[in-house]
Amino acid sequence: MTRVRMITAVLAMFGLLGACGISSDSEPRDIAPADQLPLGIGTDTGAGAATGTAKVYLLGPEVLGQATTLQAVARDVNETPTQLLTALFAGPNSGELDQQLRTALPTGLSLLSTQVRAGVLVIDVSKDLQQLSGQALISAVAQIVFTCAELSIARPVKILVEGADQQWPRGNGEVQSEPLTVYDYPGLVQSAQPRYPAIPTPSQP
Repeated sequence: MTRVRMITAVLAMFGLLGACGISSDSEPRDIAPADQLPLGIGTDTGAGAATGTAKVYLLGPEVLGQATTLQAVARDVNETPTQLLTALFAGPNSGELDQQLRTALPTGLSLLSTQVRAGVLVIDVSKDLQQLSGQALISAVAQIVFTCAELSIARPVKILVEGADQQWPRGNGEVQSEPLTVYDYPGLVQSAQPRYPAIPTPSQP
């Protein structure tokens, strides 16, 4: 093959490749709905995105042989009892489910009202909470109590069921009718504080 024929063949090949390429547009154009693809950006409409400064408490991943623990997650809601508990009752979002976070609160549990009486936060819920027993009930009540403790003015929590007083278990399983606080559920949330005061460094003479 002569040099001229070689150059001609190469140019023809580039011309063929250019014809197979994607042509550029001289100006923006709309993409037909049938050709549109999702961008991988989604929101969780049921439980809410894990953003914001408000916090609710879910159960950590279940580990065989280990005690149940609570984990705080963010919610983009106003820090009022009604909005915070409504977010809690919605349960974990899809991202949190992927992290194996869960809730002991039953599906369908409804918040009926919230009010403060004599320094106690009284919340009224539907009877779905009474479906639980044993450790599941302890965990569910603890989720409510710890979430309420995130309010700017933390108060003891009294839980009613459709307006009626109830007895609820503490962390050790003992039931009581008195308002509950996080101190009734020790060890469910790991503290950032050391177990004992740090030993002071001896002063140098």
